[in-house]
Formats: sequence, C-alpha cells, structure tokens
Amino acid sequence: MATITKKPGGTRVQALLAEAVAHLQRNEAAEGEAVLQQVLGLAPDDAETLQTLGALRASQGRFSEAEEHYRRSLSINPDQPQVLNSLGQVLNHRNRNPEAIDTFRQAILIKPNFAEGHLNLGLALSYERRHVEAEKSFRDALRLQPNLMMAKQSLVASLNEQRRHREAEALAVITIRQNRLDPRQASALYYNLGVAVAAQKRDVEALGLLNTAQSFAPDMPYVDSVRGSVLHRLGKLDEAVEAYRQAIRRNPLDMMAHRELNHLLYRLEQTGEFLASYDAAIEAVPGVPALEFDKASLLLRAERFDEAKSSFEKGLAISPDHIVGHDGRARALARLEDFDGAIAAHERALAIEPGNGAAWCNFAETLLRAGKPERALEACEKASAVQPGNSQATAFGTLAMRKLGDAREAAINDYARLVQTFDLEAPAGFSDMESFNRALNELLDPLHARGREYLDQNVRGGTQTIEDLFATNHPLIGGLRARFEDAVNAYIARMKDDPDHPLFARRGNGFGYTGAWTTRLKDGGYHLNHVHRGWISSVYYVALPKFEGQEGWLKFGEPPFDMGFADPVRRMVEPKVGRLVLFPSYMWHGTLPFTSSDTRTTIAFDVLPKA
Repeated sequence: MATITKKPGGTRVQALLAEAVAHLQRNEAAEGEAVLQQVLGLAPDDAETLQTLGALRASQGRFSEAEEHYRRSLSINPDQPQVLNSLGQVLNHRNRNPEAIDTFRQAILIKPNFAEGHLNLGLALSYERRHVEAEKSFRDALRLQPNLMMAKQSLVASLNEQRRHREAEALAVITIRQNRLDPRQASALYYNLGVAVAAQKRDVEALGLLNTAQSFAPDMPYVDSVRGSVLHRLGKLDEAVEAYRQAIRRNPLDMMAHRELNHLLYRLEQTGEFLASYDAAIEAVPGVPALEFDKASLLLRAERFDEAKSSFEKGLAISPDHIVGHDGRARALARLEDFDGAIAAHERALAIEPGNGAAWCNFAETLLRAGKPERALEACEKASAVQPGNSQATAFGTLAMRKLGDAREAAINDYARLVQTFDLEAPAGFSDMESFNRALNELLDPLHARGREYLDQNVRGGTQTIEDLFATNHPLIGGLRARFEDAVNAYIARMKDDPDHPLFARRGNGFGYTGAWTTRLKDGGYHLNHVHRGWISSVYYVALPKFEGQEGWLKFGEPPFDMGFADPVRRMVEPKVGRLVLFPSYMWHGTLPFTSSDTRTTIAFDVLPKA
C-alpha cells in the first residue's frame, strides 16, 4: 500500500491517509475504503490516495477500476515507478501484455535500480515468449537483489525455455542447496529442475524430482502435465493418462495436458474418451476459443471434417479475427470439397496475418485440391517470400508446376540425382551390418511396445517415436550416427552451385540435426505421402520382413491427394537392411503397404544447413 509522505498544507489529508493504510494493512478493506473516500472528498487529486485506492481495487480483482485509479495518480505525478509497476501488473491481469511491457520499462527508466520492476518486465517478456530478453531482465533483477527468489526461479524457467537445460539444472541445484525455501519456492524449483532433467532424457530421475515438487505444493501448476510426458516416455501409459487428467482437473485450461491426453487416448484406441476432456472444459469454462480451436485441430487430423468445421466456427464466434480459426475452417471446408467457402476462409485468414507462411501453404494445398494450380503457385511464392526455405512451399509449388507443365519442376525434383542410396558399413565392434542391425533392433524394441501411431503422424499401422533418438547417447546409436554423418557430408559434396535451386541454394557451413526417430510398421502398415520440414531427409532400414514384389518399397513424387497425374509415382527405391536413403525434405514420399507377420523397423532424421 501507499508510503505516506508529508503533504504541505494537508495535515488532515495526511492523517486520514495514514489511517486508511493502517486499516488496509489489517485487512479491514471496508473501513480503509471508507476513509479513502473521505480523503478524496478533501483532496480529489491526491496522487497517493489514488494509487492506494488502485491497490485496493487490484487486491479485490477489480482491475478495470484499479487501472483507472493508477492512471489518474500518474497523470498528477508521473514520477512514480512503483505505481507504474503496479499498473503493469494490472495490465497483465487484463491480458494487455504488450502495454504492460512498455509500462514496466517506463518504471525502470525512472528508477534503474528497481529490482521488482526488472523482475516483472522479465515475467511479461516470458509470457510473450521473448525468452532471451526475459533472461536479461531476470539477471538485472538479481544483480540488484541477489536473493530475489522469484527472479532465480524465473531465470531457471527461462533457461529451460531456451533449451539450455544443463545451465537450468545447475542453477536450480545451487539455488535449492544455498537457500531456505518456503514450500511454494521449493516446489517451483524442483519442478523446473525436473523439466531440465527430463529434457536430458533422465526420465526416472525427473519423475522423482516432479514428485518432490508436488510433495511441497500439490497444486503447483503444470507439474502433472510434465509428469504425464515423463510417464509416457517411460511406457507407463495408464499412469500418464491419469497424470494428464489430474492436470486438467486442477486447471481446465492446461492446453498441453489436453493435447497430450487426447493424443495418447487416440494411440490407445480409447475412442469413447477421445476429446471428452475438451467438452468438459468447454462446459466448465465457456468462452475460451483455444479450447474449441484445439479440439477442432484434432478432429481435423482424425478426418472428422464436419465436426472440425463446427468446432472452428464455435471458436470464431468467440474470437472472430483469429487466424487459427479461419485457417482451420478453410482446411475443413476443402476436405468437404466446399472449395468456394474454403478459398474465402483462407483469404480471411491471410488478411489477418499476411506474413504467415504456414497459412499460405495451407491455401496452396486447397487451391491444388480445387484445381487451381496457377493460384496455388502464387500462394507458394508468397509463402517462400515470407519464410525462405519453407519445404512445404516448395513441395506444393512443384505439384503446381507439374500440373502446369512447367519445366522447372524436373530440375527441382530430379529424382534420379537427388534421391541417393548409401549401403553403410558396420560401425566399430561389429563384423557385419546384419549383426549390428539385430542388436540395434533389440535396442529399439521397448520404444515400440504399446499403442499405435500418433494422430498427427503419417504412419498407418505402426508406431513412431517423437523424442530425439540421438539424445539417448547409446553406443549403438552413436556408431550409426557417425556413419550417417559421413553419408550426409558426401550428399552435400555432390551438390551443384546453383543459387536458384531450393536444395543447392541452402548449402552452408556443414549441417545440424533437427531430430531423429524410429518407426515400426506391422502387417499392412505404410506411410502416407508427405514431406518434411528440414533441408535433407532420410530413411535407414534396421529390420525388414520378406516382401513380395514391390511391397514396402519407398516411393517418390506421388501427391498426397489425387491430382489426375497419369504417372504419379516418379521413382521407387528398394529397402535393404543397412541401407540409408537421402533426399530433399521437400520431396513427396511414402511407402507401399506390405503383408507379413514380421515388422519393418526404420530410423529417420532431418538436417538443416548451418549458416
């Protein structure tokens, strides 16, 4: 509350203000407010009284009135960093975070050594996912006030958000060891430590840390969501389901828990419960567009297009200018073959956010489905202009070129030259690739123990992991990765110098991995035609059944929907154990189904060029 200062000629006002503050400090809100109204009757333009009344309204959750009082106080005396700080917090509560950031900056400009202001600025920046800037603000706060625990907790979280998990772990451990913590502080630090450890794939240890976090504060937000993810990776799928449900019971707006729960329910084929969490949350907390949009996105992936369209429209009724709603509705309409409606919805989405490369790609897909390749090519060019290197833009663009008979398509895809095979030699310690791959296949067995594919994967009739396989640091994976790197370097070395080619033009100083995963297909399994979001993509064959003819072969060039091509498949590659296939990430590819009681196991990865 207010700090009372001497008011020349205002002894009565000063005394009453002191009395009001004393009431408020004793949680006597009604008495304090009555005295504040007396003060305003005597001095309606007293800045301290107005800011004190603002603080009272903020504590009551009456944020609109709090903002009004703070602004009136600042109009009388702009040189009040604490009032600016309080106003920034109110703006946060009113979901006006960009204004809050500006307000915290004003407070710090007046008072550079204002630790609380730096802390709140960092929190506001974190909310906007501006984590590098947020980290600086948290460090500034700690430089001014080294034991400001909220700044330490927030810095650990910021480091996690930047994927600097080892630094986050080290800071959390030091903070826990060196400080006396209340239960909420301890819970927050153990939670963030658990997040850091989980990100390093030390799942058993992470689960213990997250359980410790809950022992200090059972209602700590998001602990159950992360516990669910860890349990999921550990193969404890039923426990993961319950953890996600507990997270949603604590917070019906925990979107991560909703998404992970429903993906897992789909994998476990619990169709009766699929999406029920969204329905319950929408009933409990009406008027939240994100719940409708998230549900609609999953319906779209599940190919329940009428229901997806309805959910997108319900979300748009709440938030009429939301690009996710218009873009998603457009995609649902396209799949329902209402192309005029879909095109109009895409145009509405892009009018809202013309710099959205993904939305331009989605528009291009709809235009191709509608038989409008000229406009589709224009949309792909827009996508590439706002997001250079967008592999989907190239992929849809080459389909449009192919339909138009544009000679550029043949040079961009050049299946004979750009799809390359490498039959790898056995890593050190193995006499041949057969024995190596048998050991590797056994290592991968636990990753494919239960469930089916994730809803948003291109696999049908199998399982595909989502965690980075290279992060396991297992010697078998490490030995194979070294062979992969040799092959990728050879692939890059064969590239031409051509600044206009979407593959060659991106060549830089080496490459880095963006992810690696393993897939196992069962009898009848296959991959839908798809592209990747990298630069160079791959498939490596670990274990194969005996195929009849071209069953299970890798195919290139076929679109993900019928475009009327007489020869949709442009190249086929035979799978062989120990074979690595490399190709541009923008190239359409899939597999033919196979019939066998044995399974097909592969590893794949994507790379991006280094600048």
